[in-house]
Amino acid sequence: MKIQHFLGFLPFIIALNINAQSPIKGKIVDSSNSEKNIHNAVLITDQQRYFFSNSLGEFSVQLRQGEKIDRLVSKGYQTLDTFSEVSILKMTPAKSENSKRINRDEIDLIAENQVMSTNFSFKSQSKTLISSSEFDFVLRKDIHLKLTEEEGLQRTYKALGVDGLDEVVPKLVNRDINPFNWFQTYIEIFDHEFVSPFHKLRTHLYDFHSIYEDADVKIISFEPLKKGFQRSFKGVLILDKSTSKLNSLKATLDGDFKLDLVTNFHLETGLPEKTQLTINPGAGGTKLSFFGGGLSFGRIQKKNPDGEAQLTHQQVYYDVMANDTVSPFPKSFSKILEDKNQEVPEEYWTDVEHSFMNEFEQNTSELKAYIKEEKIEKRVKRISSFDGGYLPVSIFDVDLTRLFKANSYEGIRLGVGVITNESFSEKFRLGGFTAYGFKDETVKYGFNGGMLLDADSSTWLNAFYDNDIEEVGMNNYLTDQRVYSLFEPRLVNITFFYKYEKYGLSLQHNFTPQLMSEFKVDKNKISQTTDYAFLNDGNLFDDYDLTTATFGLRWTPNYTYSKIGKRIYINDKSTPEVSAQVSQSFKGVMDGDFSFTKLSAKIDYDIQHNWGSHSSIELGGDVGFGDIPLMQTFHAFPNSPNKETILNRFSVAGVKSFETMYFNEFFSTKLATLHLKHTLPPFKITNTIQPELVLLSRHAIGDFDNPEQHQNIGFNTLSKGYNEAGFELNKLFFGFGLSFAYRYGAYHLPNLEDNMSFKFTFYLKL
Repeated sequence: MKIQHFLGFLPFIIALNINAQSPIKGKIVDSSNSEKNIHNAVLITDQQRYFFSNSLGEFSVQLRQGEKIDRLVSKGYQTLDTFSEVSILKMTPAKSENSKRINRDEIDLIAENQVMSTNFSFKSQSKTLISSSEFDFVLRKDIHLKLTEEEGLQRTYKALGVDGLDEVVPKLVNRDINPFNWFQTYIEIFDHEFVSPFHKLRTHLYDFHSIYEDADVKIISFEPLKKGFQRSFKGVLILDKSTSKLNSLKATLDGDFKLDLVTNFHLETGLPEKTQLTINPGAGGTKLSFFGGGLSFGRIQKKNPDGEAQLTHQQVYYDVMANDTVSPFPKSFSKILEDKNQEVPEEYWTDVEHSFMNEFEQNTSELKAYIKEEKIEKRVKRISSFDGGYLPVSIFDVDLTRLFKANSYEGIRLGVGVITNESFSEKFRLGGFTAYGFKDETVKYGFNGGMLLDADSSTWLNAFYDNDIEEVGMNNYLTDQRVYSLFEPRLVNITFFYKYEKYGLSLQHNFTPQLMSEFKVDKNKISQTTDYAFLNDGNLFDDYDLTTATFGLRWTPNYTYSKIGKRIYINDKSTPEVSAQVSQSFKGVMDGDFSFTKLSAKIDYDIQHNWGSHSSIELGGDVGFGDIPLMQTFHAFPNSPNKETILNRFSVAGVKSFETMYFNEFFSTKLATLHLKHTLPPFKITNTIQPELVLLSRHAIGDFDNPEQHQNIGFNTLSKGYNEAGFELNKLFFGFGLSFAYRYGAYHLPNLEDNMSFKFTFYLKL
């Protein structure tokens, strides 16, 4: 090389040398017990940079040229300010308390000051890597975000992809690996909720201590006030004194799984600037998997950890614009992916702003061969559909809830139901079902179709025809979300059905993602399975026609929704859930025989408690007036078979039913019900056996207008108020558990055994 060329490059060589970084790795332990690792220790350099030890006491520091570690601090240990070049750093326990307890009002003030009231627009890039003995799972996202007072945090995805997978499923969009907001009530990581140390109503659960302070920063440690608090973090925060905002925050968890999370904050806006998260298998008992369903691709640990998988997640936020004039995205969803079939070439990720997005490489051809051989893509899609109770087969989704049912009238009922999926069309859907009861020897069937009128409001126009049976007194809400179970417990015991042949039209429309509605008109021809008859205006009706219009609303103010392609999905659930419905039957319209009105409303509210328990409340009310046949009245969801002894009544407990109330014992035209449930944290016996104790209290009161109109049947009213209490011990073995309930109060029966219910429960999450 010529000397002039060398001199030309010399400034660049000098600059690189000055900014060169040298990695230093080591471990911090207790000097009195080298087996005791010190996590969340803070290493302070002479250039006022801060690094942390992880849950294993390990640290890895990238020092700049000429930079050195100046100090090492940790709660309960003497400050270390002299360092030898060894990989093991030993800290000496402090003889007396070396920290100062901080008043929680100061923590509340920090939280209030962190992000001042304004609207933000910014960008983010993230990469999630799950390494295992097989091929690695790599998920990358390029996102544009807005944070506004009107809509909260919204994300629209510019690009999203998993190495080797061509199709986007909702979990890839909806699952958040790390928290954006540390100051909300609960922090969610991989579908597990942890109590935030910094929410005003939760700071009393944590202990805060100042462990170091100088002119620039204050370092504060936090840990749960009581030992054994599993839904909490231990960690440290570094407070920048010039702005009174967080500089960085470190949290660890060492329990069912191991977690290390570091978030750096922008000192002007207070928003996160960079997040690094590591999750490793821990003691077990908790499944950690991106897709679930036993798929090893994207899995960190099973309930019994058996591998060395690790999740590492990096995310940066940049190009922040803070201005009250920043408006939310025009579509009021929390997450938006306009083109779910978007193909993101590998070259896209090599040309993004941040180099960590493409630092990892794996053999793409071998990965795709593995995914094809193991049918990963089909299994991922199948698992995603399973969450809603469907099994995708080509252009159809098979309805798993229709495959098998059993009840006293039909005996064993086998059937199949299908609906076209997005592979057929995003704008049209066709479906149908058929079933056969081996006891009544009758085929049931139905057809339906729908056309998407507007994707943003999820407006569908549907047509349907059904020929089937229905339980007497059943009141279904149009807007209830589909609840998937392998089988429906109450169906096994139901004895009183009617036949119907129904056709009509419905319009589904979301006024907002949180306020959905449905309007339905139908013609219904009803016939009996018993000798029941309805006396009206001097005439007896066993078969009759109804022409009905029904309008229903469902309000979920704290739900968030995502829009992926043309479809809308629930992103995050949080109560309350409020439903209301009005139904009007018209006499003389399309040969309708009766005129009556039905009004129904209910509210569900869950309360999450700090120690892992939770309570739920469901309050419901129904009222009907006019000429109402018994089939269209209300029941309180009884679930006790009409048999003499408690052992003969042993069956399956329902989800929200009165276990000691006998079938057909009560009917109502006016009804109010209250269900109270308190679920204690699971008892961890082993990683796979973790039963849950649930305390139950159920109440109902009602009345019945003109019972003399209903012929050839006897029943009681609920005018005196019905009460039962009980408990469940769930998930004892493969989802099975036990239930006990006792009837007390005005409807207590003379024979003590008749007031008792002893059954098994079944709760299985795939």
